[in-house]
Amino acid sequence: MSHWNYRVIRKHHPETDSVTYHVHEVYYRDDGGIDVWTQEPVTPMGETTAELREDIRYFLQAFRRPVLEVQENDEGATLVSDDTDDAINDGHYFELMDRASVALDYVYQFLGSHPLMKKDERLQEVYEKAEESLAELYQRAGLLEFDRSSS
Repeated sequence: MSHWNYRVIRKHHPETDSVTYHVHEVYYRDDGGIDVWTQEPVTPMGETTAELREDIRYFLQAFRRPVLEVQENDEGATLVSDDTDDAINDGHYFELMDRASVALDYVYQFLGSHPLMKKDERLQEVYEKAEESLAELYQRAGLLEFDRSSS
Protein backbone atom coordinates (compact mmCIF):
# COMPACT_ATOMS: atom_id res chain seq x y z
CA MET A 1 0.00 0.00 0.00
CA SER A 2 1.23 3.42 -0.93
CA HIS A 3 -0.79 5.64 1.42
CA TRP A 4 -4.15 6.07 3.15
CA ASN A 5 -6.55 8.84 4.11
CA TYR A 6 -9.97 9.38 5.59
CA ARG A 7 -12.87 9.40 3.14
CA VAL A 8 -16.62 9.88 3.45
CA ILE A 9 -18.54 6.81 2.30
CA ARG A 10 -22.24 6.93 1.49
CA LYS A 11 -24.23 3.87 2.55
CA HIS A 12 -27.66 3.07 1.20
CA HIS A 13 -29.86 0.94 3.46
CA PRO A 14 -32.42 -0.82 1.22
CA GLU A 15 -34.48 -2.16 4.11
CA THR A 16 -35.39 1.38 5.18
CA ASP A 17 -34.60 3.14 1.89
CA SER A 18 -32.37 5.54 3.79
CA VAL A 19 -28.84 6.85 3.36
CA THR A 20 -26.12 7.49 5.93
CA TYR A 21 -22.62 8.90 5.59
CA HIS A 22 -19.60 7.66 7.53
CA VAL A 23 -15.86 8.31 7.67
CA HIS A 24 -13.61 5.35 6.82
CA GLU A 25 -9.91 4.80 6.34
CA VAL A 26 -9.20 4.15 2.65
CA TYR A 27 -5.91 2.56 1.58
CA TYR A 28 -4.44 3.07 -1.89
CA ARG A 29 -2.18 1.03 -4.16
CA ASP A 30 1.06 2.45 -5.52
CA ASP A 31 -0.77 3.33 -8.77
CA GLY A 32 -3.25 5.50 -6.81
CA GLY A 33 -6.22 3.14 -7.11
CA ILE A 34 -8.21 2.16 -4.03
CA ASP A 35 -6.98 -1.09 -2.52
CA VAL A 36 -9.03 -1.63 0.66
CA TRP A 37 -11.03 0.31 3.25
CA THR A 38 -12.21 -0.26 6.78
CA GLN A 39 -15.46 -2.20 6.98
CA GLU A 40 -16.62 -0.21 9.99
CA PRO A 41 -16.53 3.58 10.24
CA VAL A 42 -13.71 5.08 12.28
CA THR A 43 -13.88 7.72 14.99
CA PRO A 44 -11.40 10.46 15.85
CA MET A 45 -8.90 9.51 18.54
CA GLY A 46 -5.82 10.86 20.23
CA GLU A 47 -3.73 10.21 23.30
CA THR A 48 -3.79 13.95 24.02
CA THR A 49 -6.27 16.68 23.17
CA ALA A 50 -3.76 18.04 20.65
CA GLU A 51 -3.60 14.64 18.91
CA LEU A 52 -7.40 14.42 18.93
CA ARG A 53 -7.68 17.90 17.41
CA GLU A 54 -5.17 16.93 14.70
CA ASP A 55 -7.11 13.73 13.92
CA ILE A 56 -10.33 15.74 13.63
CA ARG A 57 -8.53 18.07 11.21
CA TYR A 58 -7.69 15.04 9.05
CA PHE A 59 -11.34 13.94 9.26
CA LEU A 60 -12.42 17.33 7.95
CA GLN A 61 -10.09 16.95 4.97
CA ALA A 62 -12.22 13.97 3.89
CA PHE A 63 -14.96 16.45 2.98
CA ARG A 64 -12.68 18.05 0.38
CA ARG A 65 -12.71 14.88 -1.69
CA PRO A 66 -15.61 13.29 -3.56
CA VAL A 67 -17.94 11.14 -1.48
CA LEU A 68 -17.51 7.44 -2.22
CA GLU A 69 -20.02 4.61 -2.23
CA VAL A 70 -19.64 0.85 -2.18
CA GLN A 71 -20.53 -0.80 -5.48
CA GLU A 72 -21.02 -4.55 -5.53
CA ASN A 73 -20.04 -6.50 -8.64
CA ASP A 74 -19.12 -10.08 -9.60
CA GLU A 75 -15.56 -9.62 -8.36
CA GLY A 76 -16.62 -8.20 -4.98
CA ALA A 77 -17.05 -4.71 -3.65
CA THR A 78 -15.32 -1.59 -4.95
CA LEU A 79 -15.49 2.05 -3.97
CA VAL A 80 -16.63 4.51 -6.62
CA SER A 81 -17.43 8.21 -6.59
CA ASP A 82 -20.98 8.90 -5.46
CA ASP A 83 -22.84 10.44 -8.40
CA THR A 84 -25.70 11.79 -6.29
CA ASP A 85 -23.94 15.07 -5.50
CA ASP A 86 -26.20 18.03 -4.99
CA ALA A 87 -26.95 19.98 -8.14
CA ILE A 88 -25.82 23.59 -8.34
CA ASN A 89 -28.71 25.98 -7.74
CA ASP A 90 -29.09 29.73 -8.19
CA GLY A 91 -28.22 30.49 -4.57
CA HIS A 92 -24.88 28.66 -4.62
CA TYR A 93 -23.05 31.44 -6.49
CA PHE A 94 -23.92 34.18 -4.02
CA GLU A 95 -23.44 31.79 -1.11
CA LEU A 96 -19.86 31.12 -2.24
CA MET A 97 -19.24 34.84 -2.65
CA ASP A 98 -20.62 35.45 0.84
CA ARG A 99 -18.46 32.70 2.35
CA ALA A 100 -15.35 34.03 0.60
CA SER A 101 -16.08 37.49 2.01
CA VAL A 102 -16.55 36.10 5.53
CA ALA A 103 -13.35 34.05 5.15
CA LEU A 104 -11.45 37.21 4.17
CA ASP A 105 -12.69 38.91 7.33
CA TYR A 106 -11.75 35.93 9.50
CA VAL A 107 -8.33 35.58 7.91
CA TYR A 108 -7.63 39.20 8.75
CA GLN A 109 -9.02 38.91 12.30
CA PHE A 110 -7.07 35.77 13.13
CA LEU A 111 -3.91 36.23 11.06
CA GLY A 112 -3.61 39.62 9.41
CA SER A 113 -3.96 41.55 12.66
CA HIS A 114 -1.46 39.37 14.53
CA PRO A 115 1.56 41.34 15.86
CA LEU A 116 4.02 39.07 14.03
CA MET A 117 2.45 40.07 10.71
CA LYS A 118 3.51 43.67 11.35
CA LYS A 119 7.05 42.68 12.26
CA ASP A 120 8.04 40.02 9.70
CA GLU A 121 8.04 40.87 5.99
CA ARG A 122 8.18 37.21 4.93
CA LEU A 123 5.04 36.44 6.92
CA GLN A 124 3.39 39.53 5.44
CA GLU A 125 4.16 38.31 1.92
CA VAL A 126 2.66 34.88 2.56
CA TYR A 127 -0.37 36.41 4.27
CA GLU A 128 -0.96 38.80 1.37
CA LYS A 129 -0.92 35.88 -1.08
CA ALA A 130 -3.56 34.09 0.99
CA GLU A 131 -5.69 37.23 1.17
CA GLU A 132 -5.31 37.84 -2.58
CA SER A 133 -6.31 34.23 -3.30
CA LEU A 134 -9.51 34.59 -1.28
CA ALA A 135 -10.28 37.88 -3.02
CA GLU A 136 -9.72 36.17 -6.39
CA LEU A 137 -12.06 33.35 -5.34
CA TYR A 138 -14.73 35.93 -4.57
CA GLN A 139 -14.23 37.61 -7.95
CA ARG A 140 -14.34 34.36 -9.91
CA ALA A 141 -17.54 33.25 -8.17
CA GLY A 142 -19.00 36.62 -9.12
CA LEU A 143 -17.95 36.11 -12.74
CA LEU A 144 -19.58 32.68 -12.78
CA GLU A 145 -22.82 34.21 -11.51
CA PHE A 146 -22.60 37.04 -14.06
CA ASP A 147 -21.85 34.63 -16.94
CA ARG A 148 -24.68 32.33 -15.87
CA SER A 149 -27.25 35.10 -15.57
CA SER A 150 -26.13 36.76 -18.83
CA SER A 151 -26.66 33.66 -20.94
